Amino acid sequence: MIKYFTFSGLLFFSISCTQNTGEKQPINKIEEKEATRLYSESVADSFSIFVNLPNDYRSDQKTKYPVVYLLDANLYFDVIATTLNKYAEVGLAPHVILVGIGYKDFPAMDSLRNRDDTYPVAIPEYEMTVSGGADKFLSFIDNELTPYINSKYRTDTSKRTLMGHSLGGYFTSYALLQNLLGKSKSLSNYIAASPSLHYNHYYLLNQLKDAVKQKDKNKKLKAYITYGGLEDSQSAEDSSMLKLADISKQLSALLSGSILYKGDIYSNLGHMDTQIPTFIKGLQWALQEDK
Repeated sequence: MIKYFTFSGLLFFSISCTQNTGEKQPINKIEEKEATRLYSESVADSFSIFVNLPNDYRSDQKTKYPVVYLLDANLYFDVIATTLNKYAEVGLAPHVILVGIGYKDFPAMDSLRNRDDTYPVAIPEYEMTVSGGADKFLSFIDNELTPYINSKYRTDTSKRTLMGHSLGGYFTSYALLQNLLGKSKSLSNYIAASPSLHYNHYYLLNQLKDAVKQKDKNKKLKAYITYGGLEDSQSAEDSSMLKLADISKQLSALLSGSILYKGDIYSNLGHMDTQIPTFIKGLQWALQEDK
């Protein structure tokens, strides 16, 4: 049985955010950080949306900023927001509006991400109680969240980035596939850390192979996909899983001819170590012209 990493053991790492159940009402503001509960018609559920504005957002009333959508925000939002703010101050990261997509609380995130990040429905051996809702989740981002963010903030609508790790990385890759198929056009950059491409016997990898055969080159799209060099040993008990070097080679061969693609394997990192370096390095690369 393939094992999926959950974040329950990492609860100590998350930085808590004050929350309530009001819809579309600001519930927290610390410096330039804001949080809102937003109901999705597509998913039929509410999400916690966290927003971090660039340090000069209030003083510069004319500039429009790229938007970066970050998955699993209950865990990653605060640390990525703080890092981006500090890096941007010294020119090591672009100035962006960071939008974290999260849930009511950490336990909810740990279970509902299975529902929202996967497609199609999981095969029985995974024993997932809910799964297969990535199409609805992407519809929420495309048709509900993106217009909402555009209406509230000064956004550069030509530069939107999606970032995710593990199953979030799978969803990020799924969103890229939908763009290649012409079904989703709201995003232009895709950053995936250790995406769980083994899901449903490499369903998504096989779909990408079919998609690029019928896709014209689009050098405006960028994708950065990484793995940790120690992940092979972490999944060594499952003989059905491909080696990461093979997956990376396939992704490079598939995507490099169609979009701007970059892949890395961080040799000394495991599955739960790749997210922060991937997100920062990915943004530096994807938005380098804005630095």
